[in-house]
Amino acid sequence: MQRVFGLSDIQFGWVFTVFYVAYAIAELPVAWLGDLFGQRRMLLRIVGCWSVFTTLTGAAWNFPSLLVTRTVFGAAEAGAFPTLSRALACWFPINERARANGIMWMGARLGGAFAPPLAVALILWLGWRGAFAAFGALGIVWCIVWAWWYRDDPATHPSVNAAELELMRTGSQPRRSGAKLRWTALLLHPTMLALFASYFASGFGFQFFVTWLPTWLIREHGASLPNSGLLAALPLAAGAAGCAAGGLLADRISRWRRSIVVGRRAVAISGYSIGALGYLGAVYMQSTWAAVALLTLASGAHDLTLPVMWATTTDTGGRFGGTAGGFINVASSVSGMLAPLTAAWVESAFGSFRAVFWIAAALYFSAAVLWIFIDPRRRAEV
Repeated sequence: MQRVFGLSDIQFGWVFTVFYVAYAIAELPVAWLGDLFGQRRMLLRIVGCWSVFTTLTGAAWNFPSLLVTRTVFGAAEAGAFPTLSRALACWFPINERARANGIMWMGARLGGAFAPPLAVALILWLGWRGAFAAFGALGIVWCIVWAWWYRDDPATHPSVNAAELELMRTGSQPRRSGAKLRWTALLLHPTMLALFASYFASGFGFQFFVTWLPTWLIREHGASLPNSGLLAALPLAAGAAGCAAGGLLADRISRWRRSIVVGRRAVAISGYSIGALGYLGAVYMQSTWAAVALLTLASGAHDLTLPVMWATTTDTGGRFGGTAGGFINVASSVSGMLAPLTAAWVESAFGSFRAVFWIAAALYFSAAVLWIFIDPRRRAEV
């Protein structure tokens, strides 16, 4: 696309940036609408729009049309993860939600890992415009299955029996028609503020894996372009494993200690702390493989925290759990906008990414400390 449209690196960078800006602006209101009107309807709208705008991205004909498409795309896709997390809270009891969120995030990470080679294959077969259309068609298929199977209230699903329903509703606060949200009670709740700050802090380190990691491998470790791509995939693969393991560990510890506070705090504090140590260790490694191994450890440890972060957020928000998820995801979006530019400035100022690693480690440690004050039992009175 960059070659066809004759775009510079800066111009193509704006194509990514406008998406995140629109996504961050729309995230909270869309998540709130999901709580008001139901996750089934909202996810149909989100994924349906995702499919349309994925296809339209392949139909762009110049730089302005691409910018407009990506801007509207970002706003249309906003709210997906908060709405998904709230949907899981409706269908899983409180002591299984971390594991359920872990499986969801594992799917997201695996999708990110498999998408590049699949995209290359589709481009070779259908061309780059056809590849966008093919991905869009997959979204439409998902919408059909979702509309046929999913219900916001498990009680209305024909395959759910009374015993399953009783189990699902353990710790749940069902959506109430016409319920009004007290915004200050939710957004200024101590646990929500701590979750917001924690998610923002963790975003800086994660963004390095999906932006500057290949450049660091090439510039500071002399890796070739093909090898840098392969090595850069390892942290993301570890992240998928971390997502699945984090939710499983948190729920098992919660059952063992009979406390979701202990289970979720243990995984979150350990994950962020190990992630910080992985970043610090990578600074001093001369061997490329050793440095990548430590960054892989940092990525996997970071993603241990995602299931407990999202499960705790939806639990705190109660019947407005999706809105709560939208709020903390704004923190991640803002971090996603700032982190790549900050890393570029730091590397330019110091001639190395070493300082970036130090910053990431410090922010991970701060996220670990914040979890000392996060209590999944303290539901916001909204």
